[in-house]
This record gives sequence, structure tokens and C-alpha cells, in this order.
Amino acid sequence: MQRSTRPRRLIATLAIGGALSLVAAACGGGGEGEEGGGGLIVGTTDTVNTLDPAKCYNYYCSNILFNVGETLVSYDPKTSELAPKLAAEMPEISDDGKTYTFKLRDGVTFHDGSEMTSEDVKFSLERANWMTHPEGAGFLLDGIESIETPDPLTAVIQLAEPDITFGSKLAYATATIVPSDKYPAPEEKLPADADPASYEEYVHEDLVGTGPYRIEDFRENQSITLAAYDKYWGTKPKSQNVLVQFFEKSSQMQAALQSGEIDVAFRHLTTEQRESLQGNENIKTVEGAGASIRYLVFNPRLKPIDDPNVRKAIAAAVDRQRIIDDVFGGAGEPLYTMVPPDFEGSEPAFQEAYQGKKPSDFVNGKVKLTLWYSTDHYGDTEPALAQTIARTLEESGSFDVTLKSTEWAQFSEEAYPGKSGQYPVFLLGWYPDYLDVDDYLAPFYHSTSSFLRMYDNPKMDQLIDEEISAEDPEAQSRLQTFGEIQQLAAEDVPTLPLFVETPYAFVQSNVQGVDGTMGPEQIFRYYLMSKASG
Repeated sequence: MQRSTRPRRLIATLAIGGALSLVAAACGGGGEGEEGGGGLIVGTTDTVNTLDPAKCYNYYCSNILFNVGETLVSYDPKTSELAPKLAAEMPEISDDGKTYTFKLRDGVTFHDGSEMTSEDVKFSLERANWMTHPEGAGFLLDGIESIETPDPLTAVIQLAEPDITFGSKLAYATATIVPSDKYPAPEEKLPADADPASYEEYVHEDLVGTGPYRIEDFRENQSITLAAYDKYWGTKPKSQNVLVQFFEKSSQMQAALQSGEIDVAFRHLTTEQRESLQGNENIKTVEGAGASIRYLVFNPRLKPIDDPNVRKAIAAAVDRQRIIDDVFGGAGEPLYTMVPPDFEGSEPAFQEAYQGKKPSDFVNGKVKLTLWYSTDHYGDTEPALAQTIARTLEESGSFDVTLKSTEWAQFSEEAYPGKSGQYPVFLLGWYPDYLDVDDYLAPFYHSTSSFLRMYDNPKMDQLIDEEISAEDPEAQSRLQTFGEIQQLAAEDVPTLPLFVETPYAFVQSNVQGVDGTMGPEQIFRYYLMSKASG
């Protein structure tokens, strides 16, 4: 099975102090250690809101799942190509593209010691999809019509319609395989408008996976401790223990790295902090491939965004390069479509539509806008990002912008989806669920499969349905359809792409393996990292 349309090129507090001290004893601190032994301490300003695959849909909870759990297929860190994981080989796909037959690896065990079988595969995929948790990504599995298990090592997945991206979707964290006798699950698919309590009834936070690490300790908003699973079926992880330390402020993370309290700092440092670390001879800078994007979302149900000319005026006013330079010190790339430019099929439709245009070409007088952003989800640069966007809009003379913010828990509940959305304009970020152009289009533009559920254009739905049902992921006709989708998005402006993020990791000089896990799939594989002795 081929992976669709891949990138054209790859670039290659007291509580905190206490947690660091605790793990320093288990992991060997930020000092020396032999490769394959000892441990590693990774710092981040991200948060983990859940460890349940059916509820997880943010970067860091997904990243924990990728290190503790596993999926049928995953991305090879050397090539970024799809490869078997819990599957013994890539699936056999029927001629009509609707039946995927997976042969499973024999002898794989969960962290509780039980054996993984095809029943666990069926249970896990149905559970994630049937829970339809509003914070999760179970919708990625909506195409599944049925799953059969003819024997313990065979799973046959039947799709309702052909989906060229289905194999790639199975590589995302929501498809993590969990033991069927440990997790609760509904007996049928929950309605999308169910009472919130009905979703939470089935959430299970004690993660049991098959991956190279198991969860040893989880202290919410403080730390997660991972220990190597001694019965892991695959290659043993290079570090015996990993401590993921959550920092409230990026300045705390920077100080911890400089003092040697942590080994790795990853997501999110300010420009000044990044430049300071780049000048430190004891710290290495590792630059990754840009596949994560930032963008504005417009809710056309709310004034004044219900007027398409207002959305077009905003598109004409935003200065992307200024945002990158002023807020991120030049680290990033302007984005003129939701699809990053390193993907074949990316077309700068917004540049073509709005280059040389002024907001006054679309609106008269001054439009009052309210722009919302989250205070605790995208790092310490988020206020500066919102302020810079507001400033560029106001300097055009066509807008009067009010900035509002709230914590992510409230933000994600109020901003979307659909009719429940209360914010006319708001900032979001996106990292890929699967490496295909479709993953930067359908989740935003399709009326039923979008997680936003704010945009409804039958022509757009038709185009997306066409590219998903293509027989060849690299077909020229599919690339042409991608172009039509991006052109239509530039006309309707349901979202406004801003820039592609350049990911950086900063590591102690004796840390190895980080540069081998900074590909476009955005999976930070702890099991490939270690500290060299010396």
C-alpha cells in the first residue's frame, strides 16, 4: 500500500523542582549515562489532557501514545514512509479499495502481560469511533463499515467507500490498540449531540499499550515517567527511563536546560530564549521538518464574519512575513494555503488571490473584530502572535480589533464546533494526523468530516470526496482536484493560513538520536534518544 502525496523534501516552581529531583534519581539527572541504560529528562511547555486514545487530539498526548502505545501501521523514522507496526506486513487491499486485510504480529503483549489479538484491534478501532468524543479524533475512522476477526492474528476492515488515505489514518494515535478487557466502550456509536457525560463515561486514563515504554507515573501538569517495557516485541529503547517534565513557563524550561537539570527542551521557546540557547556551546540545536501550521478560523454564523468580504479583507491585510519576523525571529515560512509548501499538491492560492489587494477593496469604513486566542496551549509567544495580527489589521485602516483570551479547556469548548462556536475569529494550530494533502483540507473544509463544522459548500464536499476515492494517491487528476479545493478555499475563506512552524529541539551536548526523529510526521520518539557516556 502506498502512502499518499508525501512531502517533496524533508529537512532533516516548588512542584517542578520536586519532580525534577525525584526523576533525577530514577533517570540519572542531566549528567552522564551509558547509551541504552540510565534515563532521559525531556522538558516541554505543552500539556497532556488525557491518555485515552479515544479522547486524545492534541500534540503531546498523541506523542505519549506514540511512545507507549502502537498502531497497526506507523511511519518509518528514516523515510517517513508508512510501514508495518503491530501488523506483520502492509495490508492486502481489495481491488475496489474497500477491504483491508491485516495479518498481525505474533507474540505481542500488552503492558499488563496479556496477548494482543485481532479482537483487540476490532475493539480499539470501534471504541475510538463509537465514542465520538468531541475532544478526540474518532471521526478519522468514520469510513469503517465493519471489522471481522477470522482468526486471532487476522483483522479484516471493510470500508463503506474507498478512501485512499485510510491506511495513513490508521497510523494516528486515535487508532492505538488497547486491551479489550481493560477499557470500557459503548455497544454502538454514540450520537454526535449526546450529553457530555455519556462520552466521559467510557474514558479510561490508565493507559495500557504494547509500546517500548509503559507509564510508571503520571502527575497532571507536572510530569510523566516512562519505563522501558521488558517484554517489548521490538527493538529495545535506547534509554531505560524517560521523564517528561511539564513547565508552566518557557523561561523555566530554558533555565533547567542551561543548568543541566533536563536533557532536552522541546516546545515552546520564545525567539529570545531560542537565540540564547543557540549561542550556548554546551547545547545542540536540532531543526526539524515543517509540517505544523498556524491559521485563523472564521465562524460564518457570527457577525461580522458572516460577510465573505470581511473575511477577504482580513486575508488581504495580514502580513505573514512580519508575523514570522516580529514574533518568531524569522523561524517559519509564510503559508498561502492550508497545505505546507513541502507537499506535492500545495498551491499558494491565497497569494494568487490577494497579492496586491487592499482591505479597502472589499470593505468600506472600519470593521470591528474580536480575535480570540488561548493563553496556555501554544506557548509563551501566543499573546505576541495575536497582538501582531491585530496590529497589522488595524494599521490597514479597515479594522478595529479587540483581543480576548482564555485557557485552553474553556477555549476549545467555546470556539467550536459548529453551532456551539462562540468566537467569530480565533487562532488555532495544526500538526498532521497523517502525511497526506487531504489531512490539511478535509478536516477544515468538508461539511461533515471537519472538526470545526462551520463551513458548508456542496462543491467543496464533492471535490474532497473525489480526491479521497482516487485509486492512485499520486494521480495527476488527484493533484488537480487538490488545486481546485485550494482555489475554492481562497474564494470562500473559511480559514486563513498564516505560517508553517519550524520545529526546534535543544539538547545537551551528550544527547544522541534527536535528529533522527524530527521528520514531517511530527513524532518525537523518545525510544531513539539516549545520552552518550563520557
